[in-house]
Amino acid sequence: MKLLKQINLMDDKKTIKRLNLAAIPSFIFFYVFFTLFVLGGHGSNAETSFVFDLLILMVAYFILIIIHELIHGAFFKLFDPKGKVKFGFKNGVAYATSPHSFYSKGKFAIILLAPFLGISVGLFLFYLFGWLTASLFILIATAHAASCVGDFYFLFLIVKAPANSCVEDTEVGLNIYQGE
Repeated sequence: MKLLKQINLMDDKKTIKRLNLAAIPSFIFFYVFFTLFVLGGHGSNAETSFVFDLLILMVAYFILIIIHELIHGAFFKLFDPKGKVKFGFKNGVAYATSPHSFYSKGKFAIILLAPFLGISVGLFLFYLFGWLTASLFILIATAHAASCVGDFYFLFLIVKAPANSCVEDTEVGLNIYQGE
């Protein structure tokens, strides 16, 4: 296999800074996106204080970061049961990795998108069942979705790769190879 692209995100402070900046328009986009979901008014109409909402947001966000990375880890294991999964935090970025594991573009896309989709649907169900107020749903779902910018960046890179490419997960990013 021929190496097409090597991405070392963990040590690339410039790209990390760009992704952090990209999270700002992502936050705005997802705020509008998730606000559209609550226009039907099917969830809880109860409103709480700003301080309470802020406290819930901070706790929920911390918990969702852990759940997000665990979902990545579960899908790494699903698609490569023999692969070793590691979790960490570096340069302000929480991550899950399965070093030296190889995946098709499609499987890696699922690994990347699973936390965003699963958590977004889960939060929406919490809202529909009345367990989250509209404002909390919007804030928590938006904060999580905007934080997925690194996953979206990797997805963009693998979508651009040739159809028969495969992806190697590394401890610092990923490698994209030309398939045979």
